[in-house]
Amino acid sequence: MVRSTGKRKKRVLIVDDEPAVRRTVRAALESAGYDCAESENGAAGLAWIEENHADLIIADYHMPVLSGLRLLERVAGYHNGTAPPVIMLSGVLKHKDKQKAMELGAYAIVDKPCNFRELVVTVGEAIESSQT
Repeated sequence: MVRSTGKRKKRVLIVDDEPAVRRTVRAALESAGYDCAESENGAAGLAWIEENHADLIIADYHMPVLSGLRLLERVAGYHNGTAPPVIMLSGVLKHKDKQKAMELGAYAIVDKPCNFRELVVTVGEAIESSQT
């Protein structure tokens, strides 16, 4: 649970081509005190990041237009090397694909369907680790 300390809420960008996934992830994170934004693919997510601040990005691995892996590669170059952490979501990923995502800097890979309680904990840990 995110404690209210008078500071701004941490913002999470949820990038997934499935509206139902975005809605359920958003509901879980907002109930834990996070501010959320949504994008339907990696290209839209990149455009959003260019104009806005995110403390964390949750991205689906397989998406049209721009995949989560390509989004991860592009985000790594943003913010003068201080890119927000990225958690990858995936329904079915081979070990080599998970390894590639981790090599590119993914904080974690969460399999879909995910345990939302665990996802909220992972989000908190990722944001906290990026601020130390």
